[in-house]
Amino acid sequence: PPAPPPPPADPWADAVLSPEPAAGGVMVAFRGPGIQRKRRFVETDAVAALFKYVQAEAKPAGGFDLLCGFPPRQLAPMASTPLKDADVHGQAVQMKLTS
Repeated sequence: PPAPPPPPADPWADAVLSPEPAAGGVMVAFRGPGIQRKRRFVETDAVAALFKYVQAEAKPAGGFDLLCGFPPRQLAPMASTPLKDADVHGQAVQMKLTS
């Protein structure tokens, strides 16, 4: 049988997503189309790990953004910032489809 078409390019493919720590770490609650759950992240992982996680879990068909806080701020510009410095612990992160 013919090979399935390649998946669309994943801009977060190279991001590091560490296994979920059993305790501690940075707790984030995700909300959005196809995703509504909480997960712990290793605090030294970068913000890009959040995008990689959402890409894997929600499998959005197109692009998406992650917003946090009030007023909502985009997390993409902080992709390389360690989670412990990104002020996302205990926050709800909203996933918003962009395409």
